[in-house]
Formats: sequence, structure tokens, C-alpha cells
Amino acid sequence: MRKVLLAFLILALLLPLAVLRADDAPTIAILSFGSLPTNDVTEGAILDVLESYGLINTEESATLRGRADLVGEQLRIHWGSANFDLPTANLMLEQALDQEPDVLVTLSATVTQLAVQATSAMEEPPVILFTSVFNPFEAGIAQSPCIKPAHVSGTLSTTPYEDLLDLMLTHYPDIQTIGTVYNSSQASGVVGAQEIEHIAKYWGLTVETAAVTGIDGLLVAAESLIDGGVQAFVMPIDLRMDAAGLPVLVNLGNEYGIPVFHPALFAVESGAALSAGFYSFYAQGENLGRILVAYLNGDLDIALTPILEQSSEAIGVNLDAALSQGIEIAQDVLDQADVVIADGETTLSEEVSTELRAADVVPLEERQPGDRGFIAFLESQSCTPERVAQEQTALDAQAG
Repeated sequence: MRKVLLAFLILALLLPLAVLRADDAPTIAILSFGSLPTNDVTEGAILDVLESYGLINTEESATLRGRADLVGEQLRIHWGSANFDLPTANLMLEQALDQEPDVLVTLSATVTQLAVQATSAMEEPPVILFTSVFNPFEAGIAQSPCIKPAHVSGTLSTTPYEDLLDLMLTHYPDIQTIGTVYNSSQASGVVGAQEIEHIAKYWGLTVETAAVTGIDGLLVAAESLIDGGVQAFVMPIDLRMDAAGLPVLVNLGNEYGIPVFHPALFAVESGAALSAGFYSFYAQGENLGRILVAYLNGDLDIALTPILEQSSEAIGVNLDAALSQGIEIAQDVLDQADVVIADGETTLSEEVSTELRAADVVPLEERQPGDRGFIAFLESQSCTPERVAQEQTALDAQAG
């Protein structure tokens, strides 16, 4: 009997401690603009890093990979996805902030913009760590890698518009006029259209652009450009347009024999004939996970942590779409392709397959040397007053 009472006493003493530990656990909200297979990879990589460091256990990781919220022993994690809808994104962010998070992990420029705007006037804002963002400076998230809100850092992805246009001219050297349609409310679309126009005009091409405010205007705008004589579509990165609008544009291109070129690698799965784009989906999540863990452990000052550029590029070819759009893919391009769709089947290179992997939890003793090297690199690039001054001088010169 005394043993039973002792056991109950020990349990009674431990329960408040466990509750206290859960209540004190940092809260992280992982917020995306919409569901994409590549986002799943990036988010999964973040979870892999958290699991390696014991911040979530295997059971908790399985719960999170089912996109269920977690109140764990070490962390509270909240999910949010906006279905590529701006009002829903605002509501998602409001609900996340109601949970008083310590960290907002944001995927996409749109969600990151909203998060920065919503937290800029807070006395103690949550840290914002972003990824899957292509134009953070043009979107107003920051001015440069180190001229940024003190509570914001993350990784930006590069966009190879010049290489995409080069691919186009490899296959259509006689093209004189190209068209692009962009969402005027999305910084990535606006900036992308400007870059396409700048590069194309430098190469002596005529560029016809059309701004729309949503998917509804895409078909009319594209038909107008075709009537105006465009010979190909070169599209900017724009998640709202890419998710629902790209298939519409591809169908129209097939109808009129107008090829479609896109800077997102997996646009070929939506019918673009050729793509050249970023593919380090796992690496960007892993790097953000490293930053997140270092911050949670008190080893990294986000105010001094620069925005990191993440670069990679692969070529995608859709031979089925190319046939519909009247393109004969050059053999040297096909030889370089990392994603090839033929007869409805997709073949991936080893490099791209590696970056699309699912759960890959590396034992901590194997992970730590690489992670320490990464954090040491970030610290070597620290946002010192000297670096901030240099970047401000560069910005002033650019503006002048």
C-alpha cells in the first residue's frame, strides 16, 4: 500500500512539471500560401532537422507530416495554408498570431510580406524565417541581405530568366515577339515580368505584357497577346498564376501553336514545353531548419543573420507538350535535362531526385559537423555595422 501511495505521489509531482514544460515550449507556426509538392519537401526537411536535434520525436514527426498541429514535449507547432487566396492568407496569419508564436516560418513572398507587415509595429515581434521566396527585396520584405527588419531572416531562391530566354532562342532563333502575363498584385509576378522584358529587349526582342488581377483575366489577356502577334509565352514566377493559370495558358498555347516557357522547374508537369528553374527544395528547408534550431538554442542572433541566397538550376522538358506546341527539342538540351516527361511518364536526374526526397532524419552526430560549418559561415557573413553601411552605399548608388 505504501508503495502505491508513493507511486501516486511521484506521479502527482511529475504531472505539473510536464504541463509546465509543454506550456513553456516555444511555439512555431509554419505558414504557406498554398499546397505544393515542393513545399512539402521543404517543410519535411525542416522537420528532419528538428527531429535530428530531438526537438520533436519520431511520433510527433509523424503527426506533423500529416499536417496536424502539435503540442509536443519540446515544441508547439501550428500549420497554416492559404489555398493561394489572399483573404485566406490574411486570416491564416491572424489565427497564427493569436497563438502568440515565437517563430513564424513562412513559405512564399506573399505570406512573408503579410507577416512582416503584421509584425513591424510590435514591440516584441515573433521571429520570421522565410523560404521559397524569389524576390524578397523587390517585394519589400527587406532592402538587402542585411538591411532588413531585425526579426527577419531566411533564404531566397534565384530565378534564371536569362537562361530560360536562351533556351527559347535555342529552339526558336527567329522569334521576334514574346508575350508575358503577370498578376499585378504579386511582387514576384511584377518583378519577373520586368526582368523578362529587360533581358528580352537587350537581346533585341519585342515584349508584349499584360497585367491581370487574377486568374479570371488570364484567358482574355493571353488571347489579346496572341491576336497582337506574340510567338511565344515566357512566364514569370507567380504562385497564384502558376497553380491554376498555367494549365489554362498551356491549353491556349496548344490551340494556337504558341510555345510556353516557364522558370519553375516543374512547370513542365503543367504543360510548359521547357523550363529552367530552382530545384534545391530539400536543401533550402534543411538550411532554414539549421537557422531555426540555432535560434531556438540561443546560438544565433536573427538581427545579425543575413538573408542567404540559395541558388540552383535544372532544365525541364515536356516532350509531349513540345509535340503539341510544335517544338523539336534540341538534343543537347535534352541531354542536359533533369526532368523529362515523355508519353506521360516523368524521369528525374539523380540530383533532382535527391532534392525531392521525403523524410531523411540524419543522426545528430553525423549532422552536427555540417550544421556547425553552415552556422559558422552565416556568422562570417554577419550583419555588422560595416556590412550594413556597404549595402546602404550600394543601394544609394543604385537609386542615384
